[in-house]
Order: sequence, then structure tokens, then C-alpha cells
Amino acid sequence: MSHFFAILSRMKFIRRWSLMRNTIEENVQEHTLQTAMIAYHLCLLHNRYYADGGTVDAGRAVLLALYHDASEVFTGDMPTPVKYFSPVMRRTYGEVEELAQKRLVETLPEDLQPDYEPLICHAEEDPVWPFVKAADTLSAYLKCLQEKHAGNSEFNEAYETIGTRLQNLGMPEVQHFLRDYAPSFLLSLDDMNTES
Repeated sequence: MSHFFAILSRMKFIRRWSLMRNTIEENVQEHTLQTAMIAYHLCLLHNRYYADGGTVDAGRAVLLALYHDASEVFTGDMPTPVKYFSPVMRRTYGEVEELAQKRLVETLPEDLQPDYEPLICHAEEDPVWPFVKAADTLSAYLKCLQEKHAGNSEFNEAYETIGTRLQNLGMPEVQHFLRDYAPSFLLSLDDMNTES
């Protein structure tokens, strides 16, 4: 018997932004879905407008995004200020994360483990990883944007820090997304339905 999918189903119990007051709670499963959808779109934007002859595998980006935080079922969502508190803390958390990733893969039948290991344990080595990481960061930015819009000043600093991080990526696909898609996150459903 494999516990892999039962363990993954617990992603919905892992709360994000745990050190901050949230107007709307977010869990890792919700964040994962949004990251996968954004990663796919960033790849499409790249391939359509910015590729310079090369293309990236949008389906592969979705697959990596689906598992990018899977090990958090064991570690929880470590808040960024804690994770990066010191070089020792970052290194230690990295080791814990690696152990959690390996443990998750080990819950699969042995003959299937090699199929999941690249997705869970070695995702950052994949050529499409920068698009997944950008999507992950965009998802965090959109959360901050919505919290600020709801009047929650708790997210002001995170909004600025993550916004700067996005600018520093130097990815035209990210700027395209911020320009053409992010502003809608400030609208109500009625506003989106009545715009011409």
C-alpha cells in the first residue's frame, strides 16, 4: 500500500503566511494550483512573444509546479523571515527539505520512484524551473496585492519585497503578466463581468 496520494492530499491543511494576519487564509494546495496555472501561462508568453527561436515546455512547467511545495506536508510552510534568518538556518532548512522530499518519494512503489524523483527532489535542475519559480513568486505577490487592497497593512513589506524580487528576475514574461493580468485581481467579479 502506498500513502503517496493520501499524504499529498494533506497539502490543503498546510497554512501559508502563518506569521501574518490574513484577511483570507491560503493553503499550500490552493497556492500550488495557482502556481501551476501561472507557470503554464508564463511559458506560453515566453514561447509566443519572447522565445528568440527557442521554446520551453509549458506542460513540464505545470508538472514541476504541481509538486514544487509537496514536501511541505512534512515540513509545513516555513515563513521566509525564519527560513532566511541566517545562513545556518537556510542551510539547515535546506537539509530538512531534502529529507522530506526523499521521504515523500519513498512512499511510492519502488519502480515508480524514479519517475517522481526529478519532479520532487531535483526540480530546480530542470530547464523550465525559472518559470516555475517566477510563477511561485507571482502567486505570493498576488496574495500580497489582494491583502493590501483589502486594507491589510500586514502585507505592505512583503508586497514591496516580492515586487522588487519580480523586477529583478529580468523576465519579460513576468512584466507582461504584471501589466496585463495582475490588475484584475483588484476587481470584484461584477467589475470583471461589466467591463467592455
